[in-house]
Amino acid sequence: MVLMKKLRAAICSGQIKPIFNARDLKDSDIDDLNNNLSNYDKKNTGSSNQNTKVLISRDINGEKYYSFDEQLFD
Repeated sequence: MVLMKKLRAAICSGQIKPIFNARDLKDSDIDDLNNNLSNYDKKNTGSSNQNTKVLISRDINGEKYYSFDEQLFD
């Protein structure tokens, strides 16, 4: 969850756009060494507990983009 908090802080500060992809993390010098962004998305897809899925993903033109559901964060 540390990565999620870093991402949210980066979005709030304007370092990353509210809709982002993995390349945006690299461009903003946010480390995701273990591919946690992708892993988080895979582990939380279809979760019966919707409160755990604060990160929303969508495939656009073959690339995965992410955003936060602010109502579920924290």
